[in-house]
Amino acid sequence: MRTLTTLACLFLFCVAAIAQSDRGTITGTVGDPAGAVVSGAKVEARNTDTGSLYNAVTTDTGNYTLSQLPAGNYELSVTVPGFKRFVRQNITVQVAGTLRVDAGLEVGAATESVTVVEAATLLKTESGELSHNMTTDRVDNLPVINLGYGSGVGNVRNPLQAINLIPGSAFANDNTLRVNGLPANTQSIRIEGQDATNGQHREFNQVNQASLDAIQEVTVQVSNYAAEFGQAGGGYFNYTMKSGTNQFHGSAYDYYVNEFLNAGKPFTDAGVTNSAKAGQHQRDAQRRHNYGFSFGGPVTLGKLYNGHDRTFFFFNFEQFRESQTITSGLTTVPTQAYRQGDFSSALIGPLTIAGQPAIDSLGRPQFQNQIFDPTTTRTAPDGSSVRDPFPNNMIPIDRMDPVARKIQSFIPLALNSQLVNNYPVPAYQNYRHTTIPSLKLDHNISSTMKLAWYYSENRSYTPNADGLPQPITAATPNDSTTRTTRLNYDQSITPTMLLHLGAGLMYLNQSQLSAPIDQSTLGWGSNFSASQLFPQIVFGGDNARGGFTYTTSVFAPYEYFKDIKTTSNASLTWVRGNHTIKFGGEGLFEGFPTHTYSRAHGVFTLSANQTANTWQDGKGTNASTGFAYASFFLGLNGALNDGGQAVMRLGNHAFAGYIQDTWKVTRRFTLDFGLRYDYVTLLREEYGRMSSVGYSTPNPVAGNRPGMVIYEATCHCTFNHNYPWALGPRLGIAYQITPKTVLRMGAGLAYGTAPNQANLGRSSNDFLTLSAPGFGEAPSLFRDGNPLGPGNRFGNPVLVWPDFTPRYPIEVAPGVRPPSSPFISIDRNSGRPPRIFQWSIGVQRELSQNLVVEAAYVGNRGVWWTAPVLSLEQYNSIDQNTLMKNWGLDITNPVDRNLLLTRIDSPAVIARFPWLANPNNVYPGFPKTQPLNQALRPIPQFLGAPGFLGPPLGTTWYDSLQTKVTKRLSRGLTVDSAFTWQKELNLGVGADTSYLTPAPNLINDVYNRQINKQISGFSHPFVFVTSFRYTTPRLAADTGVRKALSWATRDWNIAGVLRYQSGEVLRIPASNNQLLAQLARGPSNNPAIWGGGTTYWNRVPGQPLFLFDPNCHCFDPTQQVVLNKNAWVDAPAGTFSSSAPYYSNYRWQRQPGESLSLGRTFGLSKENRVKLDIRAEFFNVFNRLFLSSPSGVGQTTQPAGPNPAAPVVKSGGVLSSGFGVVNTFNITLPGQIPGNGSQPRTGQIVARFSF
Repeated sequence: MRTLTTLACLFLFCVAAIAQSDRGTITGTVGDPAGAVVSGAKVEARNTDTGSLYNAVTTDTGNYTLSQLPAGNYELSVTVPGFKRFVRQNITVQVAGTLRVDAGLEVGAATESVTVVEAATLLKTESGELSHNMTTDRVDNLPVINLGYGSGVGNVRNPLQAINLIPGSAFANDNTLRVNGLPANTQSIRIEGQDATNGQHREFNQVNQASLDAIQEVTVQVSNYAAEFGQAGGGYFNYTMKSGTNQFHGSAYDYYVNEFLNAGKPFTDAGVTNSAKAGQHQRDAQRRHNYGFSFGGPVTLGKLYNGHDRTFFFFNFEQFRESQTITSGLTTVPTQAYRQGDFSSALIGPLTIAGQPAIDSLGRPQFQNQIFDPTTTRTAPDGSSVRDPFPNNMIPIDRMDPVARKIQSFIPLALNSQLVNNYPVPAYQNYRHTTIPSLKLDHNISSTMKLAWYYSENRSYTPNADGLPQPITAATPNDSTTRTTRLNYDQSITPTMLLHLGAGLMYLNQSQLSAPIDQSTLGWGSNFSASQLFPQIVFGGDNARGGFTYTTSVFAPYEYFKDIKTTSNASLTWVRGNHTIKFGGEGLFEGFPTHTYSRAHGVFTLSANQTANTWQDGKGTNASTGFAYASFFLGLNGALNDGGQAVMRLGNHAFAGYIQDTWKVTRRFTLDFGLRYDYVTLLREEYGRMSSVGYSTPNPVAGNRPGMVIYEATCHCTFNHNYPWALGPRLGIAYQITPKTVLRMGAGLAYGTAPNQANLGRSSNDFLTLSAPGFGEAPSLFRDGNPLGPGNRFGNPVLVWPDFTPRYPIEVAPGVRPPSSPFISIDRNSGRPPRIFQWSIGVQRELSQNLVVEAAYVGNRGVWWTAPVLSLEQYNSIDQNTLMKNWGLDITNPVDRNLLLTRIDSPAVIARFPWLANPNNVYPGFPKTQPLNQALRPIPQFLGAPGFLGPPLGTTWYDSLQTKVTKRLSRGLTVDSAFTWQKELNLGVGADTSYLTPAPNLINDVYNRQINKQISGFSHPFVFVTSFRYTTPRLAADTGVRKALSWATRDWNIAGVLRYQSGEVLRIPASNNQLLAQLARGPSNNPAIWGGGTTYWNRVPGQPLFLFDPNCHCFDPTQQVVLNKNAWVDAPAGTFSSSAPYYSNYRWQRQPGESLSLGRTFGLSKENRVKLDIRAEFFNVFNRLFLSSPSGVGQTTQPAGPNPAAPVVKSGGVLSSGFGVVNTFNITLPGQIPGNGSQPRTGQIVARFSF
């Protein structure tokens, strides 16, 4: 009832709202035999599937326009007294497409007719828009939907995979969807004309997708679209859903995946688990079924009601089921020696600084993974802090933290003597069930009024099993349900005026909770508020020497996380003379109710620092002392997050209005122009309980120094200003130079949406971070549990939510408040939507009736993209010029440079800055163990502050040549080919958010913004894709033998999708010179820099970048390093690198996508109205060996990684880490498969029955 009430209210609101139509248009001119225009002619379009009629009359200029036509097949007729009736058949209307059909009348009686049956031309003569249309039938008949990709649990068929067929576009998975060089996942997805984009995180498209077989077609509008369309960045995906017709029709299908169709995984040996298969590659058992059925037609109730030509239905059901038995999972657990405190085998070799041995202040050489006793911390004679190592790298067992011992008891024992990959995960089951039913009803109220209703559900569940036992497992079941409904009304008020109204609702509900456990059984001092959940423990450090390289639990569990989106639109189309004028608007209201336990179960981050020699801080060693598992052994946390359970609601809304005119200047020249206005608001919490940083607000906890966590509920302020000037003019031109040649061009300003919340809603419960008081120190011990929990031994007030009391920074010991990072900083300009100036100019040429070629220059410039990595305010860091001016420190001076990372209680620091002899002069509670650069930050009580929602400082540049060849079905063959030559640059932005996205934008010197302009991490300059399908013909046969031969050879289908492109760009190695750490911009203490935190190494002229050509297939990646470390030299100390983060000639292996299918159609009735299609599809059909990017480079969410100074390490005789090492097995996560970066050939069987 609530849903119906909402829809009713929205329908009333539609009159003042926006329209983004999923309909098409037929337009043209009616002329007499002398060529004169004919006014007042009656024009009628009849949908040949449903019998629905659409009427118009020609204006005084002889023009007519039939708009808001549902996509489908039509017959057009023109009737004028004194002339024969003109009939044009085989007209196909596409989503958002405009088709020109001119009518040349002949003198005669109206009872006579002239019928044209040839298909309409492929030329686009009526618009300068750049768009691409794909029908579901085309996608169904090509090997483009791959269910067998990847080693983890799969998912239902994804219609977005089909965009790899169009120029300028790329889709790798849900988090990598790009169109025309614009940031990934900035698309807008529309179903039945209204927004259906996932508002929780735009990377998660499959959570709320429609069933592929419920989709009739999609038009992807990529540039120069009309003012009617907007609030999109990289692509406007306009889906229309299938409707019933006058004939009953339907289908049943199954996509079946079985490992017998797959090739084995490279670099694996099935003999590890089955000696009979020694020498063979492993192939996990894989059972995937994606099946369903559809049925549609007229609504008939016997003699009670006959819905032919009036009422229609279409029902679709799709389900994906997989039950996967995983037998080759491999992970790393602590060895028996590590469990007893013996870390002698973790030692690797001596550390170096700029190629020279690293010797500490006491003259001792330093070794990678050497364990130091934190109880021996003291000041050396030279003023530096030092520690003593544990003898033989062994910690006495009686030093083990009791809670760490309890947690360690949950970890399985190693099953071999190796340090890594020593635990073959026992065979386990994982599965996913996804179900998507849908129903569409269409009703013709009268010849002028039509109503359509659509409803679908998307239900998905997976336990996310990983094979590890409770409670140490990170297996967190994910349960989601999305309901989408649409109601559309169309009325022809007059033959030249059409009204459209629409309303919709999308309701998404997800939950993600791990198995319950009583935290008190861990034996610590105080539980966290979500005491029924196991804490998350993140192990960092040198994974190549083992330990426990796994993250337990999940950082943000939630009871529910909802996306409730109500949409509405309205438009009015008026045809007058040579003009087709349209104006309308749209409204969108979106809310995110959430019950979250984010960090409320405790999140512990372990690092090597707590057992490292404190002397190494800031020295720029090629690796590190200390060991993360040793820190865990002693119960020393590197950082701790604690949050309160919260029930909250974020939300935002958007409005738009537009007016546009399609002016038929002449029969050959069409001019489109329009203006659109968008207004979007930034996310806010309904009661102002979401925090931000008040950079100028006095902080009573920090002696009233500026910089405090604030709330809209109490600050009597708003965090941001919404942008009121988003005006977007559009212009398009189509000029038919000759009957077979069209010049098409256009330009316009378009605006995107408000910043992606990127799951902010489930993490905005104002959690607190307890940071280390200084390098190597621990803010808390495992045995303490929650230092902010009930009955904690520190006397700290209990953390509750909401709590508006100033608490940042948190006191971790009496009188000690180490700097920490507020969770979020909302920039005051974050409400400004991104603006894209887009243009194209191209020529389209018809070579034959069924063959068209086109070429276009396509470009765009985008500004105001969300770019946290460019926010100076959120970095809260030091500029080298200000450092000299205000503090007299020269970053190029080694003495000054080293001083920045020296503790403030050092005599050397106090000699230069006597006021720091009392740390409280910085702010009350500032730890004396903090380095000097922290004391000199603009806001010393803070580190960095993540800018989820801004600021809008990102910029993109895109230029391309896009060509396309389209061969329509004839002689059994269809072909579509596209070639793109493109240049993609960006500054500060690679995706719609900087969080948890591939190919992050890398930042060198944020204070010198323009030097950070760079090649996109997604860059592929050359891309060629072709798709084809050929059906063998029926042979002429007049004898029994020939008939048998004809039957044996006819109706075979051969199809393929071939994609060839430049290799992945590799990132330049990260510098060891510690410059950004010295300037307080390092990633270890600045969460604003998810894509930065280091400068780079410099290129050495004359040195080759590779030791082997990545494409030569001439090296053994298990034994040979690929990258040339001598091609790089580290940036000198105190200077920024002169390198860019990416170079166009520094690319990894080309990895073509080659898919082929072979099958046959069996006709089960005359004219194949009932038929059965069976085919086998293969992806990477030639089983090419695709290698993962070498370690330390490639697309990653973190800036750190091996660099040329890091030692190359082997494990089990196979290269496992180091600069230029190709990862041939995964040593991080259980349940993942060796060779995970190498996707071998996969196959699937497809069967489809249709009638």
